[in-house]
Parts: sequence; C-alpha cells; structure tokens
Amino acid sequence: MNPEIYYFTGTGNSLFIARDIAENINGKLIPISSVVKKERITISAQIIGFVFPVYYASNCSSGIPLIVERFLYKLDNINSKYIFAVCTHSGMPGTTLEEVSKICKSRGGELAGGFTVLTYNDAPSIGEKLKKIIFRKESMNKSTFKIQKRHQKVVEHWKEKLTHISNYINNKEKGELETRKSITKLIFAPLIYLLMKPVFKKRYQKLSNTSRLPFKEMIPLADRSFFVDESCSGCGICVRICPVNNIKLTNGKPIWQNHCENCFACFSWCPNESIYGEIVSYAEHYHHSTVKITDIIDQANKFREVEN
Repeated sequence: MNPEIYYFTGTGNSLFIARDIAENINGKLIPISSVVKKERITISAQIIGFVFPVYYASNCSSGIPLIVERFLYKLDNINSKYIFAVCTHSGMPGTTLEEVSKICKSRGGELAGGFTVLTYNDAPSIGEKLKKIIFRKESMNKSTFKIQKRHQKVVEHWKEKLTHISNYINNKEKGELETRKSITKLIFAPLIYLLMKPVFKKRYQKLSNTSRLPFKEMIPLADRSFFVDESCSGCGICVRICPVNNIKLTNGKPIWQNHCENCFACFSWCPNESIYGEIVSYAEHYHHSTVKITDIIDQANKFREVEN
C-alpha cells in the first residue's frame, strides 16, 4: 500500500512540499480536513507522513496548528507504523517537531523522522513580525534582487533536502529530528519563548476580546478582528476557501464564526485584497505560485463533505 501523506495548508506552501515528497516516494496526498472530524482515525498504510506549517502564535503552546493537533490526538493503532513529519516555517520552527513526537508517543507510535523546511516567500520573517508587534517598527522594503536571491537560495536548498528526506523515508531510516540538537534552540530558545509568550498572549487577548481564557482557546476567537472594506464584491471566495467552514456570507459580506485556524487563507487568496483586521496587520498577501486556488478550495470541500 502506498505511503499516505496528510497535509494542512493555508497559503499553499505545505501542499507544495507535500506534493514533492509524494512524487518521490509514490505517496498519496490526503488533506487533514477530510478526516479530522472523525472520532478516531485509523490509517491502513504502513508509512504515514504529516506536512503542515508552524504557526508562530502557537509557539506559546506547541507550534502545531490546532486542526493538525486535533488530528494527531485522534490517531489510532499507529504502534507499527513508520511515521515522519515535515513542518514548513518562515524562520523559527521552534519545538514543533518535539511536540509532534510527544503526541505520537501518547498515541502509541514513534516519530521516525522529523524535518523542517524554510519556505520561500517574501513575507516577513518571525524576527520581523516580532519587531512590528513589540516595537511597532516597520521593516525596510526588500529589493526585488534580494527577494529573488533569497528565493533562489531556498529553492536550491529544498531540492537538496527533498532528496535527503525522500531517501530517508524510502530506506525507512529512524532517529533524525532536526531541531533536537540545535545549539540555538538549547541556549536561546527558552529565553526567546519566555519573552514571546506574554507578548503573544496579550496580542491574542486583544484579538479575541477576552482575557479569561487559556491561550489555545483564544486562537479560534481571534477572527473577531476581521473585517472587509468597500472593495469586497461578495464573491464568496473566502467562504469557499476556509478549511474549517468558519466564514458565512450575510448580506453579501463575510462574517467569521469564531472557530478560526488563523491560517489566513481567506486573507491570502481574496481576489480584491478586501480583508483587513488586527489579526493580519503584520501579514502580507502571499500564496504559493505553483498552488492553485482550486487546490485550497478542494481542501475546504473535504471538510464540508465530512460535516454534511
């Protein structure tokens, strides 16, 4: 039976990475949205992989998107499976892979390999986002040349890494967890997270308009700051693209339903760039150039099919 790769994506970065890996290991791609509503998730394939983005806000907890975390905790009978994970990030993968490993162990399985992939977009890095949030300092505009140079460097790095990851999986190797021995993580990460946690907690208290909930419970409520301007045509793309069916059209305008994943798919793919709000005040419109909007809509449709 072919390996199965379960993915979650908002901008398309993780889908792009998952596709490349699937092609190299003859794997089958499955959106996490298509199974996450099940009470228990039993996978028949012997080789299973997870590909998803690191959400910097969730670094106050695990770094794992909430929908992915729910999926992982529902996995059943994985003790004999070969499991690998790949998380995409824009500069700081944190302890995400360690958290995935812990969850796999709690479900009776073992994470055989964990890899991080720096995605090649020109959106702000984690450091730039922190500067904006903490100091309200805008980063300098990047030149087209610098952006292209960075893209090319990351593309070349991914080609090399893809070969390594694919060979690792095909040979069923075990033991590699990329962030485990990071000197930066061991020395500086605890201090960085100590500083970040109150900053992001305060930010999400503002976004969710509440201060009495644990951090994780504030994340789905952060969509309370979303709004659209007069350029919104009521096309409904945001409704169709939301991976957890969190947006409804009322009088031709989107209304968010307070179970948001903070993936920013609605913001990133809005054809008129009509969506605003404090929640995306430090984000930039971006989606992967090789991923089509129909791919993201398909992910959302899988979730709706299960709901219905």
